[in-house]
Amino acid sequence: MRIEGSGSRLSPSREYLVFAYYVTGHGFGHATRVVEVVQHLVAAGHDVHVVTGAPDFVFTSNIQSPKLHIRKVLLDCGAVQVDALTVDRLASLEMYHQTVVVPRDSILTTEVEWLKSINADLVLSPEQIYFLQLSPPKVTSRVLPTVWD
Repeated sequence: MRIEGSGSRLSPSREYLVFAYYVTGHGFGHATRVVEVVQHLVAAGHDVHVVTGAPDFVFTSNIQSPKLHIRKVLLDCGAVQVDALTVDRLASLEMYHQTVVVPRDSILTTEVEWLKSINADLVLSPEQIYFLQLSPPKVTSRVLPTVWD
């Protein structure tokens, strides 16, 4: 069923939802956990648009379906690491500033337009991507963060 407008009216015009699933591409931990959820949504007949910087194979090696759509976008920068165990805090903050803070307005505009263009019913994310924390930018979709504890 499709959620239309700002009310709770449901349209019987179709029996599936359109999900936009935002997941970080920094490391594969979040992405590999999201695969299981996406696999179930696709199997239930829903369209799932995964927005990520992770390589396609993380998703396509387990899910082969025309209902899976992958959109390559860098929306977070992760951490700058000196080695496998050491994070460079200052460099990480600078990268975050350049990747997220400086282009924030254009990222928001682009994402709102894209969400409208795919008629997203729901937006999911295992992490709190910064633009989802802002006041809702005139998109009628609900934001449902998924938490892995």
